[in-house]
Amino acid sequence: MQLNVKNGQRGLGLVELMVGITVGLIVAAGASMVAVRQITEHRRLMLEVQIQQDLRVAADLLQQDVRRAGFRGLPANGVWEPARGTGTSNATLAKSAVASPYIPITQTKADGNDIFYQYARTQPGATNYNATNDLKDNEQFGFRLSSKKSLEIQLGLNNWQPITDPESVLIEDFKVEIQSQEIPLDDLCDCAPGSCPTQTVRLVKFTLAGVAKSDSSIKRTVSVSERIRADDVSGACPS
Repeated sequence: MQLNVKNGQRGLGLVELMVGITVGLIVAAGASMVAVRQITEHRRLMLEVQIQQDLRVAADLLQQDVRRAGFRGLPANGVWEPARGTGTSNATLAKSAVASPYIPITQTKADGNDIFYQYARTQPGATNYNATNDLKDNEQFGFRLSSKKSLEIQLGLNNWQPITDPESVLIEDFKVEIQSQEIPLDDLCDCAPGSCPTQTVRLVKFTLAGVAKSDSSIKRTVSVSERIRADDVSGACPS
């Protein structure tokens, strides 16, 4: 009697194929989740770097411009000169010192998100600084937070220009704090206590807070300070 033996099974069965496909899908889903997480973290990192860079550039511009505040161009206007050559043909009269119109630094808003100051510039068609001791329109500057949440700079009276892009970063807060310290100049002249001239040293502190327009969870803050080089000297030594 002869028995018929079936050939051994070759290939994959349906169950094995379904198990393989399921495992492959699980691996692919895990790889996709890792890739999406990496892309999200990279995007977030790039936004953080961009905001930090935008705020730092704006802060640098603030410092560079504000440190010019009070520069009058012709400092001789603030120096008293005695009469010379009295009784001769070359006689010159004494010249009084004239207070600088460029010294004041002001703010118009109670929340401190603006600053206004002045410094001398050459006038159109001229090569020398303004010698009239009167402020010109192109000598008035400032910074403020606009209604569009961008930081603006004033380049001449009422000529405001944005220095941050609201399509990229929104300036949520802009704070300006002006600190002043008055120093008596008793040692420079013979004067009674309380009547001596004084020197006012000023320090301006800025705080910029920004948020990414495309992701409100990404926020950065930059704080800087700048000492005003042109000190305010008031009063005079008795003659």
